[in-house]
Parts: sequence; C-alpha cells; structure tokens
Amino acid sequence: MVLCVVYESKQNYLGAVSGALTFFLHSDLKVAMIGVNEAHSFWQTLETRMDNYRIAIIGLGGMGGAHAEAVQLETNCELVAGAEINPERAKAWGERFGVKAIYDDYEKMLDAQKPDIVIVPTQAPMHHAPTIAAAQRGIHVFCEKPTALNLIEADEMVETCDQHHVKFAINHIKRASPYNRHVLSLIEQGEIGDVVLMKATDKGGRKAGNSLMEMGTHLYDWLRLFGGDVEWTHAHLVQMDGRASTVDDIKHTQEVHPHDRDAGLVLGERGHVAFRFKNGIHADVQFIAQPQTNDNAYGIDIIGTEGRIAIRESVGTTMFIHRGQHQTPADAWDPVHLASEDLDEQGNPRDDASTRLLLQRLMLRDLIEAIEEDREPFASGKDGRDCLEMIHATWESHRQEARVYMPLTPRDHPLERWKREERTDLPSNKK
Repeated sequence: MVLCVVYESKQNYLGAVSGALTFFLHSDLKVAMIGVNEAHSFWQTLETRMDNYRIAIIGLGGMGGAHAEAVQLETNCELVAGAEINPERAKAWGERFGVKAIYDDYEKMLDAQKPDIVIVPTQAPMHHAPTIAAAQRGIHVFCEKPTALNLIEADEMVETCDQHHVKFAINHIKRASPYNRHVLSLIEQGEIGDVVLMKATDKGGRKAGNSLMEMGTHLYDWLRLFGGDVEWTHAHLVQMDGRASTVDDIKHTQEVHPHDRDAGLVLGERGHVAFRFKNGIHADVQFIAQPQTNDNAYGIDIIGTEGRIAIRESVGTTMFIHRGQHQTPADAWDPVHLASEDLDEQGNPRDDASTRLLLQRLMLRDLIEAIEEDREPFASGKDGRDCLEMIHATWESHRQEARVYMPLTPRDHPLERWKREERTDLPSNKK
C-alpha cells in the first residue's frame, strides 16, 4: 500500500511531509511524496528580489561550465566574465555561454569587471591565490573542493575573507540536497532516538589517498553536517597487499591516477578511519578501493537508539529509514521520497544531470542569501577548512600510529612534513 501526499505550495509542503512521515514511521505504509504545485513554487523563491549579482568564473574547464550553466538559469544573476589560461578552452566556453569578456589573467579580470561574486572551479593548487585576490577586492568567493592543499592556505583563505567582510563558500554540493535537510529535521525531532554512530563508505574506483581529496572530502563534510565538529581522529592506511602504508608510498595524486585532478600528495590505497565528534557521536569510515565504482553504495548510515537512516549517492540523494532498536539482515529498509529533489518543475523525474544542476543552483542561491542576510553560507569556507583538517588528520594519525586531536598542529601538509623528516633522519644526513 502506498500513501501519496498531495500539497499545493512550498509553504504547506513541509507540513505535509512532517505529518505524512509521522504517520509512516508508526505504520507499515510506504510513503511517496508527490507535490502537485510544489515543483513550480520551488523555483519562484527569487523572483521578487531586485538585486542583480554580477558573477565571474576563474577556470573554464568542466566544472567552469557546470557553474556557468547554473548561473545563467538564475534570474538575479548575470555571468559577466571568465578567466582561463588555455586559449582554446577559453574560446569554447565564451562561445557556449555568450560571454565576451574573457581574460588570461584573473586579477586583470577582477579589476576590470568588479564582479560581486567570483566562482573558482580550478584544481586544488589554484584555489588559494584567486580566493585571496578576490577577498582583498571585496568580492565574495564560491570555491571548489577541496578547499586548499594544506591548512596554512585554508586558514589564510578563511581569515582573509573574514577580514574583508566577504562570504566564502565551498562547493560541497551534498549540503544543498533537500534530503539532508529532511534528515536533520528527523534527527532533531528524535525520530531515531539519540544518534550514537555513523558508518560511512566510499564508492570505490579510486585508491584511498586519491579518494580522500576527491570524493572523501564530500564524505567527510557529509559526516560533519550531521556530527558537527570533530574532537579526534584515529586512522590506519594500508596498501593493496595489506602492509601498512609508509613514507615511501607517498605519491602525487596524478602519479597514482593520471586522470584525477591535481590534489597534491596523497597516501594509502585502503583506509579505515574513526572520528569522535565533540557531541559524543562516533563515526567509522571505510575506503576499500574496489576496482569498480558504485555510487549507490556511497554514503552514510546514521544509527540512533530507536532507529537508523541510510543516505546514499554522491550528488543526488536516495534515503531509507528503519524503525527499531535493532536491524537484522532480514529487516528491510523503507524508502523515503522527496519531490523537491526527485521531480523537476513539470513534475517529471529528474535524471542525474538535472539533479546536479538543481543542487548547483541551490548552492549558488544559498551564497546569495548569505550575502543578503549577512550570515555564513551553509557550506562555508570554515566548514571546508575543517573538512580538509579531517583529511590531514587521517594521514597524521596514521603516521603517528595514534589518536590525534583537533585543532591539528602544525598546519603544514602532514605528508610533506613526513617526507622532510624522513630525509633528515637518513643516515647519510646525520653528522
């Protein structure tokens, strides 16, 4: 039997969802959230705003195109310029999006165009300098993940944005998913009791070190969304043959996998990581490095004293819930569906590309709302910096073979430091 919830506006959507879910949680019914007019009203939230935001993009590759597409769909945004050092890529991007102001020097672009917001979808080594340059000019920043290559850079990015009173957001796109807001609401309502444990799993297809800086940054940020600030980290990294990863196994990301983005030095082929959050929640994270990737396996189980919630996928979200203090292998999950993410403006099911574009637009909208409301974006630079700290704590804990506490010190890259110290300790270098 299926219970369909019909609602006429975004305002009564939350009430409809809450009431239906309460009924669902205490019954054997399967619930499908179906909104007659919700998909239309979902897109009307910015129409009454008078402000027009001039937006420029630094780095016009694949993600530069994805961000540009989102910008041009927002009625209060104008895509005014782009900066790119590759002439062919710059020309193709300009023609695709009808932008004539194309620069090969992003500082010249910032000075000439004076945008309100700059988007920085470059690779990790080129996040720090453009963010600092924009912040010093009073321009709000929307930067790709991971925030930076090390915590020294990330700290400076956060501090410079604060000093110049500009908003700083990181594209941890999972935070925009309506499902995650819904999960937070259920947890706050006590629907699964007290949360005590989270189990997170990578989706495979990469070695652990590369995944930490690529998809692991999303996974760690996802954990922080539900767990808050981390107290300590304990990690163990191994190679594919089972031996513990050593300083000799430290490699550059593109040495491990030539087609991955440049994310600096990495370590570990498989990984097992534990976090304790300051609120007492514990989390276990597994990087198994299966040869094949499976996005439906990527995600988190949130385990409470009276039930558990499963959330999956790296962009859009699928959600399941189980009521009860225990779950055996024979106990099934019950699916939960939200029209606000699953359906488009016409009420049709979204495909993966449509879902990604929706979430990208919601990320941009939140940054604009943060500017107008003078608050932190929901995927703030501080959140991105603290997520990077979790990644570096993973490597530092493995190096020390011990639990490490936050804040992590020193703030330089732990793998670079390990390599430096190893060279210093070599017999030929000792006097």
